[in-house]
Amino acid sequence: MVHAHLSTMPIEVKSGKSYTVHSALDKFLEIKDYHINCAYVLSNENLVFTDGAITYMPIYNIMFFQPESGVIGKW
Repeated sequence: MVHAHLSTMPIEVKSGKSYTVHSALDKFLEIKDYHINCAYVLSNENLVFTDGAITYMPIYNIMFFQPESGVIGKW
């Protein structure tokens, strides 16, 4: 029997200038029983940066997400 390895990659899509405000995502990451080490916020901003466990990037970078590996490919 093959067991699938499931993982969660939280993604929040934001619009507007307050894209760095995400209380629900912050609360989700605080729950240690979920074992979530990183999350992504996609927005209309053209900046790519990481602050703590959250990586911010433009919405068009979604094309680089790799469903097979659960990680983002090089861009």
